[in-house]
Amino acid sequence: MSLIYTCHLNEVNAFDYLTQLQKHSSDVFKNPSQWMPWNYKENLKLEQSVKGVNC
Repeated sequence: MSLIYTCHLNEVNAFDYLTQLQKHSSDVFKNPSQWMPWNYKENLKLEQSVKGVNC
């Protein structure tokens, strides 16, 4: 099964998902299981909340 089809099955915008993988490639490399189509948005929200605290 392809990533794009997996995005489709999880009702995730494939373009957004693949863009976020590229933007966060070092994080994806460190912990790939946190960057699956069904859970990457949770990781993005967590990252935003951490950045908000550090500002």
